Amino acid sequence: MNKGRTIDTKQTRWITGFFLLMFSLVIDIASATQEIQFKVVDQMGNPIANAVVSANGEPTDDIANIAVMDQINSQFSPHVLVIQKNQAVRFPNSDDIRHHIYSFSEPKPFEIRLYKGEHSTPITFDKSGVVVLGCNIHDQMLGYIYVAENEVTAITDQDGIARLRTQATEFTFWHANLSASNSERVKKSFARENAQNNESTNRTSNRVSEMKTVTLTLLENKKTEVKRRKFSRKFSSREQ
Repeated sequence: MNKGRTIDTKQTRWITGFFLLMFSLVIDIASATQEIQFKVVDQMGNPIANAVVSANGEPTDDIANIAVMDQINSQFSPHVLVIQKNQAVRFPNSDDIRHHIYSFSEPKPFEIRLYKGEHSTPITFDKSGVVVLGCNIHDQMLGYIYVAENEVTAITDQDGIARLRTQATEFTFWHANLSASNSERVKKSFARENAQNNESTNRTSNRVSEMKTVTLTLLENKKTEVKRRKFSRKFSSREQ
């Protein structure tokens, strides 16, 4: 009987030790990929919305999902759409007038002539880079599709805040007003805080463990233009 209890005790200790080891590994992995938060501001200290932050790593986006770039109130919505390379995008027109959208950006030149409602064929973006969108009817319409090279990405909100969960120490930042070409990106490196030192904080608080402020120098009074070609004529949004 005593021998049996000894075996049971050894088994219990082994099982307990195994689960403690697994729990420790889970904590280590979670800490190593802890969330990092960026506040992106311009040279005047104002928060920048629609800035894209990216880093090497496995993207959370499924490229099988079809993204959507809508047209609402004669504006592209969202203003900046972030997708992964080889992901497809639908271009519905939710306005009650027709649009004629196009891009002549090198990663994906395309054109969808006069239409409204749902455009039936999604377009696949098979090259990374920035695609600038325009409308042949409404010159004020301007939008961007940021095609990531299978990276972890986030986009800043109105307060200039973006969050990523990654182990990376080098990050790339993009904004439409960084350059006249709309394609310039800025790389910055950051030392990451020690994950073990933050472990107790992570257990007791839902707050992110790291905050980094990034300043981007934007062009002043940049003309918001999209590269245009000379169409045979200017279309009307109400043409049939």
